[in-house]
Amino acid sequence: MDKHLEMPLFDNKNGVISLYRAVCAEEFYSIMQTREFSLPPDKSTTVKYFGVDYDETLLFANKIQFVDIVAVIEVAISHDILIDIADFTHVDTFLFKHGTVIIQSENLSDLITQ
Repeated sequence: MDKHLEMPLFDNKNGVISLYRAVCAEEFYSIMQTREFSLPPDKSTTVKYFGVDYDETLLFANKIQFVDIVAVIEVAISHDILIDIADFTHVDTFLFKHGTVIIQSENLSDLITQ
């Protein structure tokens, strides 16, 4: 199936898609200092998960129990770049009805924090 048909909503005017990630304090401060997403030093994860809808990501942040979420970060990425680097496997369909996007560690630098 054509990935363009599976894409989340995006701004047709400039071809930029906003994605949202709920983050803990440590990740928030790291992003504010470097303007990039980074992985934990122990490499316990090699991907980052993003929601395509702010309200759904905020709902997730409020419901998650095992991590202290302090913020929802918005990132912008070109539609064309996202098509090439993203995994559109829909994770947690109960909360994320509009979908999720998974970005591998080697592609995190393509995201621009807002």
